Amino acid sequence: MKAVLFGLALGLAMGCGKKNVPKSKAKSKAQVDPTKHERFVWQFEGVSSTSSPAIGPDGTVYIGSNKKKVLALDGHTGAKKWEFVTGDFVNSSPAIGSDGTVYIGSMDNNLYALDGATGKKKWKFATKDVGMFSGVRASPAIGADGTVYIGSKDNFIYALNGETGTFKWKFNTGGDVDCAPAIGADGTVYIGSGPPNNSVYALDGATGKKKWQIKRGMVQYSLSIGANGSIYIGTGLPNLGVYALHGRTGEQQWRFSTETGVGFAHSPVVDTDGTIYFGAADKKIYALDGRTGAKKWEFETGDAPILSIPWSPVIGSDGIVYIGSRDGNVYALNGKTGIMEWKFDTGRPVAESSPALSPDGILYICSWFTIYAIKTDSTGLAKSPWPMRGQNAQHTGRAPKKKPEPKKK
Repeated sequence: MKAVLFGLALGLAMGCGKKNVPKSKAKSKAQVDPTKHERFVWQFEGVSSTSSPAIGPDGTVYIGSNKKKVLALDGHTGAKKWEFVTGDFVNSSPAIGSDGTVYIGSMDNNLYALDGATGKKKWKFATKDVGMFSGVRASPAIGADGTVYIGSKDNFIYALNGETGTFKWKFNTGGDVDCAPAIGADGTVYIGSGPPNNSVYALDGATGKKKWQIKRGMVQYSLSIGANGSIYIGTGLPNLGVYALHGRTGEQQWRFSTETGVGFAHSPVVDTDGTIYFGAADKKIYALDGRTGAKKWEFETGDAPILSIPWSPVIGSDGIVYIGSRDGNVYALNGKTGIMEWKFDTGRPVAESSPALSPDGILYICSWFTIYAIKTDSTGLAKSPWPMRGQNAQHTGRAPKKKPEPKKK
C-alpha cells in the first residue's frame, strides 16, 4: 500500500495528469525478447524496480527485491547466491563497505548490515515509524572511517558505526529523506530533503552539526560532487531544475531548467572534463557544462504509458554514457556528441533504477522487477569525479580525496 500511494504521489508531483500522458508506443513483453539481443548476458526475475544494483569486489551483484528481500547474485551467471528477508519492500539500493558488508534499507523502517559472503545479518538499526508513509527508501553512504550515513522518511539522517550499528548522531532535515547522502573529500555530508523544507544541507560528518542549508525544491534523488567540490542536484517542485552549489558555502553557481519546465531531474553524474549528464521528466537526457550549466546536447527517448523518464546514467571508461528509461530501453550514448551507439530493449519500463558497470564491462540494470546483465565495450567506469550514482560500483557515495600536488623543486 505504501508503495502504491508513493507512486501516485510521485505521479501527481511530476504533473502527470491525464492531458500529459503520451500515447504509449512501448512494446509489450510478448513483442520483445531481450534474450535475443546480441548484448544480453543474463536476467533474473523478482527484484525491485527502484533499487539500483551494487557490485562487490568479487563481482557479486547486490540488489533489493519487491518481495521484501535483499539478493546476492553471481555477476557472471545471474545465479542466486543468497537472499535475506526483511519486513517490507526493499526499494533502497545497497552500499558495500571495505570489508564486504552490505548496507541496505527497507520499508520496514530498518537499515540492515549483512555479511556480503553469506547474507547473515550483522546488525540492524531502526528508524522511527511515522505511519503509512514511513520506511527507509533512501540508500546509505559510507565515510572514509566506515561511518554509515542513512536517511529515513522520519525526516532524519543518521550516522552509525559501520561495524556495530551503534548510533553516533542524527539530524532533523524537516522533510522526508529519500535520497542517498554524498560525502565530500573533507568528510562533509551533503543531503537533500522533501516537503515541507525542500532543502539541501551540508553537515559535519563527525558531529552532524549544520554547516549550511539552502532551499531549492524537493530533493528526492542522490547528489553528486564535482572535481572542484561543486554539488550538483536535481530538484522537483517548487523550483524545478538542476543546480550547481558551492560545496563550502552552498552559494548557487548556476541553475538549468528544461524548456518545458517538466521537473524531476535525476541524479547527475560527472565526466572527466566536468560535463554532467542526467535524465529529466521531459523524456530527455542532457549534457551540461559543469562550470557554467550551458547545454552541450540533449537526447530524446521514446514514449511510455505514463512518463518516459530517463534516470541516472553511468559513464564508461570509453566515454559512453549508459542510461535506462521508462520507454523500456537502455541507451548507450556518445558522451561528446549525444549520438546513440546502441540500445537494449528490455520490453518493460526502467523505473528509477540506475545502472552499475563492472570492471569487465558488464552493465547491470533493473527494469520492471527484472535485473539484466548487458555486455558493453567499456572496461569499467570512467576515471572521473562522479561517474555513476553513488560515485562507484559499491555505492559508497564518497568523493575521492584529492592527491597532493607535487612539491616544487
